[in-house]
Amino acid sequence: MNNNIYLDHYRTTRLSEDAYGKMKPYMEDAFYLPVSFTEMGTRAAEAVEESEERVRKALNAENAEIIFTSGGTEANNLVIHGVLRDAEPGETTMITSVIDHPSIVNTYDYYKKRGFGVKKIRVDDEGFWKTEELEAALNETTRLVSITYVNHTIGTIQKIDEISKMIREKAPKARIHLDAAMALLSVDMDLEKLDVDFVTLSGHKIYGPKGTGLIISRKKGALKPVLFGTVVTSPYKPGADNLPGIVGISHAVREAVQNRERYVEKNLRLQKKLMDMIEDKIPNVLLNGPVERRAVDNVNYSFRQIEGESIMMFLDFEGIVVATGSACASSDLKVNYILSAIGRDHEMAHGSLRITTGRENTEADIERFVKELVPIVERLREQSTIK
Repeated sequence: MNNNIYLDHYRTTRLSEDAYGKMKPYMEDAFYLPVSFTEMGTRAAEAVEESEERVRKALNAENAEIIFTSGGTEANNLVIHGVLRDAEPGETTMITSVIDHPSIVNTYDYYKKRGFGVKKIRVDDEGFWKTEELEAALNETTRLVSITYVNHTIGTIQKIDEISKMIREKAPKARIHLDAAMALLSVDMDLEKLDVDFVTLSGHKIYGPKGTGLIISRKKGALKPVLFGTVVTSPYKPGADNLPGIVGISHAVREAVQNRERYVEKNLRLQKKLMDMIEDKIPNVLLNGPVERRAVDNVNYSFRQIEGESIMMFLDFEGIVVATGSACASSDLKVNYILSAIGRDHEMAHGSLRITTGRENTEADIERFVKELVPIVERLREQSTIK
């Protein structure tokens, strides 16, 4: 076993042994598709039904419709397109925020170009929606509000109860769409208590298989199909079902819920240790996102005078994997839009590191990470032309 330390769990997670073990039969002898009139087809269909029920039971969503997708991005797209498929541009408004996930924000931009009324709510310096802006934006024409529960960069846990109550009062025709991809491991997801219409999840963010996601729709038939072809199990996702993936993500959902209490306790301890050590040993750092209502598996700091990409690269040389908001680490040259939205200037946005812990991390990992980080920051600051 190598000595690498993986602290980039918001990017992707390892497939759990339990999920892999449950998937394996459907990649071998039980490879068939869920079709009628054959024993193999019946077994496959039962596996899909059992997976749906597993998700319902784990999330306390007894009467919900479960739609399996190829990932969180497709799940978000199917919800947005499915709600708005037959809507009239001049008569429809839709709301999200300036820091929501690109699979939401970019899809909303598409509808804005088509003439729909699109409002992106601004956030405060900790990443929370400005509810006064939301209240002013809601009206009788609002058909959809999309919210990212836990922000994928700074870990902010949005105040869903407050937001959903306002939506129900001010825009009774609106559907509420909650992207919970980064929330399931650490935040209570009892859907009897959450007043939302759709929840979307991503398999590879919760120790499930890549290329899997799902939609939980509170009411059956609440979406309109936007993909067409041979319907095997769902009109929203025609074509051959990814049977191993469906089984795998359903077990990952159950495992995430069953392990949540232990996960939260452990990662909260790691988070506190990490933040205390960084702030004690490294001057001129700034925490991005809140202290309160922050996901326990997310830490994001900006380091003055240096590029986050440089820190990330030198850590990688030491076998430590983290992420950065530096533009050079992305496919474009723009400052990270989330850090910009919470008021970070060019230097601080480019000098950010996102450290996201997971199931296998230990206090020793945190100690070694900070031990390697301190001299890297010192060396880069000595060489920096940013003063």
